[in-house]
Amino acid sequence: MNNTVLAVVVEDDPFLAEIYSDTLRGIGMRVETFHDGESAIQEISPLKPNLIILDLHLPKRSGIEIFRHLRKQTETAETWVLIVTATPTQAAELTHAEVDSENLLILSKPLSVEQLDQLAHRLVFRN
Repeated sequence: MNNTVLAVVVEDDPFLAEIYSDTLRGIGMRVETFHDGESAIQEISPLKPNLIILDLHLPKRSGIEIFRHLRKQTETAETWVLIVTATPTQAAELTHAEVDSENLLILSKPLSVEQLDQLAHRLVFRN
């Protein structure tokens, strides 16, 4: 277990947040969870996470706003972000430069536990 690796899950559906969190803990990550955009935008950057799982449709602030905020912060500018959304068209709000940026993957729900396990492990523990 590598408890120095931190993943942040931003998901308003408690069931999905728990599944994502349990999966990430299962591969040795510490996990912080946020259920709304406002708390996420205020608290993620100082945590300096290694990985962020981000829903786009959130209460209080959208996932797009959070993503843009994170990319402007020194602590999270290069952090891997997995956008997981049930509405892929919502991701169309991202600019071409944002979509083509490094350290971003956009995935459609439902995301299987196996997919998340493999992706998170590959992205965070690849070195």
